[in-house]
Amino acid sequence: MKITAIKREKGHLSRLTFENGESLLIDSDLCAEKCLHEGDMLSPEDKKRLLTESDYLRAKARAIRLLDRYTYTESRLLRKLKETGFPAEAAKRAVERLKELGLINDREFALTAAEDLSRRGVSKRAAYAKLLSKGISAKTAKEATEAVAFDEGGQLKELIERRYKNKLAAGETQKVFAALIRKGFSYGAVREALKKYSEEIEYSEDI
Repeated sequence: MKITAIKREKGHLSRLTFENGESLLIDSDLCAEKCLHEGDMLSPEDKKRLLTESDYLRAKARAIRLLDRYTYTESRLLRKLKETGFPAEAAKRAVERLKELGLINDREFALTAAEDLSRRGVSKRAAYAKLLSKGISAKTAKEATEAVAFDEGGQLKELIERRYKNKLAAGETQKVFAALIRKGFSYGAVREALKKYSEEIEYSEDI
């Protein structure tokens, strides 16, 4: 089918209009790369290939813009592209290409996030769940949390002194125990931390 007009439009797109009145929106760079001109003939297969390649290029460009503003995991970026309206295959191909270029790295993301969560006093179990919620695979989340030192004893001591010492002083030990368990700390670690805290308080009062 003959192209009767090529017009640049917003969003880095060009509209190809055909002799039967149909039109096709494709990436402008692709249009230039293929050296398309008015009068060129395109078969239905040609149009399909152009649209497929255009969707991929546009999805990749969109993904790069998203990564400029925020760090995405592979699955979250893929979902974001699909939500934006890109076909699944174009979105997947774009994400795979960015992985090849090193612009998406779930392992580095997971390790950095695990280190940050550890510094913030988040338990190892809770950090693992947090990574899963961000789209990190179970295998990668486990590797990241295993690689980072989660000092539960130190984390619990800091949490107790920062947030729970008044409740403990008021005799609300069970409430504090339950709150720390909900944060993902193990029963044993919480019992030990509360025991040590109680002993330290008794020692300081005896001095």
